[in-house]
Amino acid sequence: MAHTRAAVVSEDNSGMRTETIAFRRSKRQGMTMSVTERYMRHDIPCALSLCTRCAPQNQELQRRGIPLLNPQHPRRILVPDTSVVSRFIELLESAAADDHGSSSSSSGSLNNIVFCQTVLDALDKRNRSRTIRNVRMIAADPRRSSVVFANEVFAETAVPDGPSNESSTERDMRAVQQTAKWYAQHIRDCGAAAASSPMCIAILTLKETHANNVYRSGGATAEERDDEVSAGVEVWHLDDFVAQNCSPQVVDHYREIARATEHTDMDITDKTALEYAQSRLKAKSQTGCYPAAYWSPQDVEDGLRAGTLVRGKIRMLRTGPAAGTTRQPQGIIDRADGAPSILVSGRVALNRACPGDTVVVRLLTDSEAAANNTAAAEADAGGNGGDDESESDDEESVAVDQIDAGEEPIAESEALAANHASGVVVSVTERKWRPFVATLQIDGSGSSRHLAVPVDVNVPKIRIHYMDIAAIADRYFVVAIDGWLADSQYPHGHFVRALGRIGDLDAEIDTILVERQIAVSQASLAFSEASLREMPVDLPLHPWCPSPDDIEGCRDLRDTGTLIFSIDPQGSQDIDDAVSMRPVDGGKLELGVHIADVTRFVAPGSATDTEAQARGTTVYLADRRFNMIPEILSERICSLRGGQDRFAVSVMWTLDPENEYTVESVWFGRTLIRSACEMYYEQAQELLDGKTGVNGIDPEMEPGFRQSIQDLAKVMRVLRERRQRNGALELASTEVKFEFHKETRAVAEVRPKKSLEIHRVIEEAMVFANTAVAQRIHQHIPGAALLRRHRSPTSDRFERLIKAAGTRGFAIDCSSNAALADSLRRVAQAAHSDPDLLFLAKSMATLAMQEADYFATGDCGGPAEFAHYGLALDYYTHFTSPIRRYADIIVHRQLLAALAGAESSAAEPASSSALPVESRQWVGSVAARLNERNRQSKVAQRESTELFQSRFVAQKTQKEEGQDSQPLVADGVVAEVRANGLIVYVPRFGLRGPVHLRDKATGRIQLPLSTLSGKPGDVDKIIDGCTEFVAESDRLSIRLPINVPVFHLGDHHRLSFAVFDHVKVMLRVLETRRRRAPVYLTLVSQAWGAASGGAGALSGSRAYRSSLPSLEKKFRISAANPAVLARSGRKSKPTPSENKLGQSGPPEDALLRGSKETATSSKGGKSKGKSKNAWYAGGAYGILEKFSEMSLLETRREPQRLGSSPGTKHPTDPGHADPQN
Repeated sequence: MAHTRAAVVSEDNSGMRTETIAFRRSKRQGMTMSVTERYMRHDIPCALSLCTRCAPQNQELQRRGIPLLNPQHPRRILVPDTSVVSRFIELLESAAADDHGSSSSSSGSLNNIVFCQTVLDALDKRNRSRTIRNVRMIAADPRRSSVVFANEVFAETAVPDGPSNESSTERDMRAVQQTAKWYAQHIRDCGAAAASSPMCIAILTLKETHANNVYRSGGATAEERDDEVSAGVEVWHLDDFVAQNCSPQVVDHYREIARATEHTDMDITDKTALEYAQSRLKAKSQTGCYPAAYWSPQDVEDGLRAGTLVRGKIRMLRTGPAAGTTRQPQGIIDRADGAPSILVSGRVALNRACPGDTVVVRLLTDSEAAANNTAAAEADAGGNGGDDESESDDEESVAVDQIDAGEEPIAESEALAANHASGVVVSVTERKWRPFVATLQIDGSGSSRHLAVPVDVNVPKIRIHYMDIAAIADRYFVVAIDGWLADSQYPHGHFVRALGRIGDLDAEIDTILVERQIAVSQASLAFSEASLREMPVDLPLHPWCPSPDDIEGCRDLRDTGTLIFSIDPQGSQDIDDAVSMRPVDGGKLELGVHIADVTRFVAPGSATDTEAQARGTTVYLADRRFNMIPEILSERICSLRGGQDRFAVSVMWTLDPENEYTVESVWFGRTLIRSACEMYYEQAQELLDGKTGVNGIDPEMEPGFRQSIQDLAKVMRVLRERRQRNGALELASTEVKFEFHKETRAVAEVRPKKSLEIHRVIEEAMVFANTAVAQRIHQHIPGAALLRRHRSPTSDRFERLIKAAGTRGFAIDCSSNAALADSLRRVAQAAHSDPDLLFLAKSMATLAMQEADYFATGDCGGPAEFAHYGLALDYYTHFTSPIRRYADIIVHRQLLAALAGAESSAAEPASSSALPVESRQWVGSVAARLNERNRQSKVAQRESTELFQSRFVAQKTQKEEGQDSQPLVADGVVAEVRANGLIVYVPRFGLRGPVHLRDKATGRIQLPLSTLSGKPGDVDKIIDGCTEFVAESDRLSIRLPINVPVFHLGDHHRLSFAVFDHVKVMLRVLETRRRRAPVYLTLVSQAWGAASGGAGALSGSRAYRSSLPSLEKKFRISAANPAVLARSGRKSKPTPSENKLGQSGPPEDALLRGSKETATSSKGGKSKGKSKNAWYAGGAYGILEKFSEMSLLETRREPQRLGSSPGTKHPTDPGHADPQN
């Protein structure tokens, strides 16, 4: 490597321009040239309030709110050098004006400071961004009368490069001296020095050489020293200056800082920028803040061979630390050989690894793992000691908490802790850095160095340089990572392009597409000209129709009496499947599944085929879709539209009704069909139910459709039951439907998609066809058939489901898919009155599953590895959706090749003329890409759903003009317990989100007052004094304060939440400048009626019940006005019905705890004739309100404060939402 430099100086109309040319030679890039231009200016003002020469410019600075220098008493301007600013910035910050806050200078303060651009450049070269930010804060404070002076670009203060042996520190000191001299001369020239007392410029430094030798001890000639002093410039060592000119308080503070920083690298002038960076890296390596470096390739290979190192892909876990500490990143490497996964904890151990990177990990012993965890926690809690490493962002932390949905589930965390090995990353062999969408973290320093905050919470912030921050401050933009230095907390990268304003719908969609690596923008998803030129002609005046040549070789089903129809969601355009069912000779039935023949129009290797393979799948978002093939095919020529002649690939079975519809024969082949009707699911369901006069159905054809659908349903029920006997699972996932306003395209309504039997009927028919085709192509191409498998999940993945179901008395057997299916059926039978419980149980089972994937049969050990766990099938593939899945196109080609009798074998094809779909290597590589594309498409669809859910909630809760925002309260079900709260599923809107009940940073319990009052208006009031926050895998409990007025409710004063409990939550949107505004939930109350009469009663678990005496025995509550109380000595006895679990009276946890000395003990049951709603809404809280106002009862201890401020009366709200509704 070699460096050469050359400087060019020229004059232009605006001033002098300097151009520095640097040549750099490296083995990788050869010789490169970098050019740095700097324009010298003559119009930079002095920013001195006393100056008459620069008065117009200074007035403009004042108009813009920039403070000026105002030296009065004493008349002195301070010019600190780099050593002072870097080491004693805290002193310069804290030594504000005077003790009384006046703006005038005093002898005890350090004001009227000129910070040279030279000093800030030196700090910037050493990544001291926080120090730079603090300097700019001082300059922005009008009390300090301080400025930042651009001496490097001012023609009269710029200094040329010195001799080659001059250090950067010496050069910077020359620049500071030149600035001080110019100020002294400028003050004399402008007349400011003609005042009664002279004004001097004081250079402050820590360098004895500069402070003593040069100017005091003879390092310069007497004439030079006299010239400097006569010029009004003094050079002080900071120690002498503070001792002689500052107040005792400032002197003490200075000495404290000096002691604390004596043996540190705070003074950056002791070393060059390179030496400073190397020393920081070495120091951090020794203290455990950062690893020293990656291992060499040879050491990595040796370790892999010896088995001490493990290679694998790392994925990030969204786990957080214990309360009160900083969030620690964690990664995990899954091993395919069945060995325990490797957990990498903390930023130090991760060693700059990013999600998806291929890393090499060194396994740790137990003692090393414990030491590593301790060191990581200390490093994260204490910071990393560098200004660039401590960029805090409170808004980002709040947003991440909401998007993150809290920490990992307790069950998963416990299982991970018990079943993992620990390791540290020693090398990254392959980076998966991709373009990241980010937003800007604005620090207010005015620097060009910023942090880009990726919208993916698992990706670290990225340091970028960008000058025009106003252009991207409120926008999404794309950044790329260039590298990651070992001594930096953040990788460094560069700005690529802007996407759009945060919150704008198109910008949000573009963000999803880029993040999921689907496209660089929506516009880029338009099809190429080459692809469009391959399309058939289909114009209104010349519609496409099959030619006689095309029909040749097809089975024509148009006039055979076969009634073919399609059933799809309403409004579907890309119809790729149709069905038929008719009786045939001998009492048999003919079942047909007819799939659009896309391969007829998409030739292998064509431009359309290449684009379709690259896209992999049609991407369906909530309000739009991005097709895999051009619309002329997907929506017109290939789509099986009603009344139109279309080509299809059909599978037709002959079934025996007398023998449980066993298959007697099956036929595969190309067909020509004419669909009789484009039905949508709701119409087909009405026909299945036997209804007549179905809207939109031709009355003459309705009987035939009804009979065909009912026969089809009858067959599919038998086939489905057969699969279920073999262990097929009925799982669940959240799907919602959005309705949009036609004009504004705003979300009008969100509702979960209704499950109909006809959905399952069509689904079963498609499964039947996929299975038949899978068997056929495997017979023909046993080594290269493209199949789809679903691996068996490990038992530990069901831990959360097992524990949650156990709280309701259900036993879950996950030893096989058949056992799991039986367990879920028992839950369904018992929970018929609580569909939400059943849905969540099935959802937990779904989350425990591994992801299904495509594979080439030759890449597996044998048919035993082909099985589909969820469907309970030995062979399965995707054949029925070639319009929207490229995998189906491959399967169509393989099936047609099999039908054509193409020669192939399980081995690699020997001839280059063999079809690529028969190549194991080609099919396997395409399968891997399709798995990734499908995965990203599903995530994009989910993120799109969350986007529109967020926009809907924002619309519903936004403030109307002149009115407060309207609360959106909905019923929810506890889906998970997390370390700091709950995950609640809201069936009404098909969403789930976090309910935070404990602050992660402070550990403070944040239980809303609404959990006791039932009032939505109390959700933001926190009950003080809650303790014992206990989060288990299936239950969370909080101890309420004992001395809350007004009652004492026994020894079991805990509020508990279990999985499957019903609650009420308030939905709101967190507005953030960082990323899509997430929906977050706040707990309103427990839905007592649902809990006691729903899941709890079904499972036989303990219902919530108060075992305490009735409060109404001591305090009579008026039924007409529950807030009115009267003393009563009347005794009452409980009725038998009132002693039953879950009957009348409030749950014990719903009552506020009072101290034991508060109320007189009493016995008896609940009062008669009082509804639970009235008791809860008016009685319990009514008493609390009354006693908070009247203080009728005295306690020995001061009552705990409820609400926002002491003495605040809780407003009565007769119309608040009933917690039982």
